[in-house]
Amino acid sequence: MTDDLFSLRLLIVSEAASERDLLRRAAMQCSVPVEALEVERTGDAEAAIATLRQAAFDVVFLDSRMPRAARQAVIDAARAASGKPLVILIGAAAMKTREVLMDGLAIDGALAKPILVEEARALIENCVRARLPSRALIVDDSSTVRAVVRKVLQASRYRLDTEEAADGEAAIAQARGGAFDIVFLDCHMPGVDGFAALAEIKRIRPDTKVVMITGAGDVRIEDRARASGATDFLYKPFFAKDIDDVLNRLYGLMRPRWN
Repeated sequence: MTDDLFSLRLLIVSEAASERDLLRRAAMQCSVPVEALEVERTGDAEAAIATLRQAAFDVVFLDSRMPRAARQAVIDAARAASGKPLVILIGAAAMKTREVLMDGLAIDGALAKPILVEEARALIENCVRARLPSRALIVDDSSTVRAVVRKVLQASRYRLDTEEAADGEAAIAQARGGAFDIVFLDCHMPGVDGFAALAEIKRIRPDTKVVMITGAGDVRIEDRARASGATDFLYKPFFAKDIDDVLNRLYGLMRPRWN
């Protein structure tokens, strides 16, 4: 459910008037008020960077027609901006899968060309959900791992209120006590292990997204997690970018890892 007082600010950086107009029309169909500003000059990054410095935005739509160096400069400016906006690349895509070529850029999501209004509206709605506060539970018998995950989540572009549990039994108790949007859950713990906790959490809170964590590089464990209802997976050791990538997929900004 969205917040009645919440609104979204978009920055659309595209040389194509038709694309800018389509994104505006898609934004008008969203569940919250959306304000959109446009930058038409995409030959260099200066206009977009200046706009990012002048105001806070929630989402930046970035045209892949821009030279790669200019795109990178805009992404760097967005990462440094106070509002921590999400960066969505508008890019060419494979005809059948509509999967966008990222060109090695660290972006949060993608929108395939030619842009379809319904796809754009759905992606903007996902951005709305991503910008609203969410509750996350970190479950691991290692206090070090919990601290690492918490630190990364607190520094994220996402607004996450984090809690911790040291074992599966405590995680189940906390899930019974209140809903979590995301649970980061270690597979192997003493007592109630991750898979038993996963099954019970999904029974109690079917809509909770669960990310399983393991130090064992065994595809059979990943297959078991997926079959048991896990949404995504992390292998130890993982880094900030790995968690960011998982969050981008969980919020529907990138293609799911599991199809």
